Amino acid sequence: MKVSVVVTVLNEAGTIKPLLDSLLEQSLSPREIIVVDAGSTDGTVNIIKHYSITFRDRDRGTNRSKARNTGIKAAKNEIIAITDAGCVADKHWLERLVKPFKDKQVISVAGYYRPACAGRPVIKTPFQQAIAPFVAVMPDKFDPKTYLPSSRSLAFRKGVAWYPENLNYCEDLIFAQRLKAAGKMAVVAGAKVRWQMQTTWAGFFNQIYHYAQGDVRARYWPHLLKIATVWLRYVLFLTWPPLFLVYLFWPVIKLGHYTSTPGWKYLPLLQVTADLAVLTGSLSAIISKRI
Repeated sequence: MKVSVVVTVLNEAGTIKPLLDSLLEQSLSPREIIVVDAGSTDGTVNIIKHYSITFRDRDRGTNRSKARNTGIKAAKNEIIAITDAGCVADKHWLERLVKPFKDKQVISVAGYYRPACAGRPVIKTPFQQAIAPFVAVMPDKFDPKTYLPSSRSLAFRKGVAWYPENLNYCEDLIFAQRLKAAGKMAVVAGAKVRWQMQTTWAGFFNQIYHYAQGDVRARYWPHLLKIATVWLRYVLFLTWPPLFLVYLFWPVIKLGHYTSTPGWKYLPLLQVTADLAVLTGSLSAIISKRI
């Protein structure tokens, strides 16, 4: 099966090499790998040019959706697979991801991702273990019937849908909705990539901030409802402050089984950090819409 893999990058000098190496070591080799750069300044482009792949350069400031659409349009094959810098594909990722296309009714295929550390197949640092359930669909929460894929592990027939070019975040969920509306979407949990978790508090905050900002701009209702509950939660805390102290223990009870015991100490502050990121990110998006 002839497959084009499309990747978008912006200042990914620290992550692009492991991804490209993993794509070149696939059990099913892609016919072409297209990397679209949005104006990197950290040496990403120099790394990419050492590989025999197709490179597309866009103006700095191009958003993720426009860059992905550029790669899709440039692809020479009917089947397009998408993944991201910051991920490393399992050896059989592509082979498993495109297998359902043998059924002509299948329009798209949703793969899966699992949280990981740089250069490691599993998370070993307590901090990154604690972050994972805040940003990832954990294995015990994975439901093929309701799962909407991110663009870390996804394949589709060329031309059935396009990324929303007005969005830089939440674009993958809107795109996944478009794919589902276009026809049959298969789900293959075994088509996995490893997704590197953030390593700093600032990185985690910015990640959640941009997610919330994107959810509001995209008007993605499932996440807007979650954002509303965060706002209501803190209104309640202002009216009855002791409840906030009880709330700090909730993430340990809810998420503690995802991390080793040393990671428990991070969970309360990670919850508050995530909440603050949601509040400020969503407020920023609301204000920018009104200006």
